[in-house]
This record gives sequence, C-alpha cells and structure tokens, in this order.
Amino acid sequence: MLQTAAFAVEFDDSIDGAIRKDYKVEENELPPLPKSVPTASEVYEKPVNPPQYNPTGKTYTIKGGTKLTLVLNNAISDRSYKGAKAVFSVKNGFTTKEGAIVPAGTIFKAKIINVHQPQLTGNGGLIELDINEIYFNGIKSTIDTKISRANSKKIFFNNIKGKRSYWSNYSKVMKPGRKVFSATQHCASVMSALPVINLLSFIPLVGGAAIYTVNFTVAPIIAVFTKGKHLTIPAGSVFQIKINSDVQIKG
Repeated sequence: MLQTAAFAVEFDDSIDGAIRKDYKVEENELPPLPKSVPTASEVYEKPVNPPQYNPTGKTYTIKGGTKLTLVLNNAISDRSYKGAKAVFSVKNGFTTKEGAIVPAGTIFKAKIINVHQPQLTGNGGLIELDINEIYFNGIKSTIDTKISRANSKKIFFNNIKGKRSYWSNYSKVMKPGRKVFSATQHCASVMSALPVINLLSFIPLVGGAAIYTVNFTVAPIIAVFTKGKHLTIPAGSVFQIKINSDVQIKG
C-alpha cells in the first residue's frame, strides 16, 4: 500500500511538471485554442445573398395565352385567412414579346380571395387564389391569370378544393347495419342445421333485416351532417397557370 501511494505521488508530480514545462504556467501563457468548426445549422443559417436586379425602366409585354409553371414557396391551407399571400417562383424562364428574358425564379404572388374549412354534407375545405402580381427585376406589376392545374389536378375558377367525403362517410354510417345483418345470417344458418330449432331460424333474419333497413334509412341523413377533408397545399407544390390576355409589365 505504501509503495502504491508513493508511486501515485511521483506520477502526479511528473504530470504537474510536464504541464508547467509545456504550457508555461508561471508565465501565465496558454496555447491558442483550435479554431471552431461551424456546425451544420450554423452553415445553413448564414443569410443568402439577395438576387441582383438590373431594372431597365422599360415596359414589356407577356402574350395572352402564355402558359407558365410555378412552384409554391410557402405552404397554405384552408386554415389560412382571407387576404393572405401565397408566393410562387416561376420554374422555367420565358421571353416577353419584346425579347426580354424573364428568368427562372422570378417571383409571382397570389392573394387568397376565398377560403373555408370543411363543411357539412361532406364538403371539403376550399382555397380560391388570385395570382395577380409579378416581380420582374424587383418591380411589381399586376397580371391577370388563371390556374389550370395544381399538382396535376385540374382546377376550375381558381378554386382548389379538399376531398369531398359524403359517400365515404355514408359507408361508415352503414357499417353497423351490415355487421348486424351478417351476424344474424350466420345465426340463422347455424339454427337451420339443428332439429326443431330450425323452425325458428327465420327470427334472427327478420331482426337483422329490420335493423339493416333502419340503418339504411337514417344513413343518408347522418352522412349529411358529417364534414369533408381539410385542404393543405405544401411548399414545393407545382402549379400551371395561363396568362389570360396581353399584359404589360415593368422591368
């Protein structure tokens, strides 16, 4: 034990001596700390340089009938408020009537002019968008467009609707009646195979049929008071739009 303790004292002393020698403790000097390596979050949090615009002060024309593909930059849903903005970037560049190039990434903005959450009768949520602004070379101009597709789904009157679910709700309401009727059929089948009791096998069938009939009668009424699906359009969704008529834009 004494030898071990002595060895420990000598070991500690040598370590202390090495520290004093290498790091010059008496001179109050320490080696420089290594440069920190930025984490992934620090790298991605660095601000992105804004695009460089070169306004010409001229007016350009986008031909009526021009079809464009836009990508949604911010998610929207039927919980958004009326008047909220949706921001898009044009996917592919295009050329104006005068030959000026409107590059990919040019910003388009839309206004939510109508919105509601799922309603009764199985009606889903709704968002009505008006894509009415373009920012060419950083200058805002008003345009007139029609949305033809959203994520490959055809759109009419710029109305994007959530899934209607009246018939799926109707089917859910009918499940209890179907289950009871199926159970009574099985019961009647078992009873019909037994002597004497087979004479009473019609009773479960009558009861099951009555329950099914009631369920069938009230199901349409109950389904009317159920709601459709919520509508959420995530960022990155692809829209196709059409310019309704020749439009003048500044840039």
